[in-house]
Amino acid sequence: MNRKDLVREFAKGYILDVGCGDATFIWGGNPPPNVLCTDIETYRHTHVRLDAHMLPFRDNSFDTVLLMEVLEHVDDVEKVLKEAFRVAREVVLASYPFEDKETSLRNTGFKTFREAIEDAKKFGLKETLNDEKLLEKIHTHWKDTERILRDIEIIRKHCEKEFSLDYGLYVGWGFVCYKKNLG
Repeated sequence: MNRKDLVREFAKGYILDVGCGDATFIWGGNPPPNVLCTDIETYRHTHVRLDAHMLPFRDNSFDTVLLMEVLEHVDDVEKVLKEAFRVAREVVLASYPFEDKETSLRNTGFKTFREAIEDAKKFGLKETLNDEKLLEKIHTHWKDTERILRDIEIIRKHCEKEFSLDYGLYVGWGFVCYKKNLG
């Protein structure tokens, strides 16, 4: 299964897409009118800029809340899940890629992140930040394998359906979490 199939099969009604980004992977760059796109950064489709730890919406505001490629970016997975459950009426859908730093380097063919940054600069990346800050800006979700597996156990406590997701170069997890299972 892939992320788009997970959303197509289980999302319904008025949808809050937390961390929508550029809306490419799920919505093909064109989210439908029943989707409110949010992100911590501003993108073309961002309706509300927010932090997933504190959603600025009333309880039960959305039928479905999406956390697609969000939980690997946060420090407190439990808190973000609870916020998603708070604003969801029915279901929270989450995906989490199994991509640690080593996997990412292996998949890109680079030996170091500095090498990856230098290559990106050759292709037009225009940043004046030092390499450390640039790397953080480019990709902030790398956790070690132990941390990833701890996050997955936290998610499993709240979700009743789990799927293996295919990300092409690596795998991950997809979850369907019904509000009644917040525990």
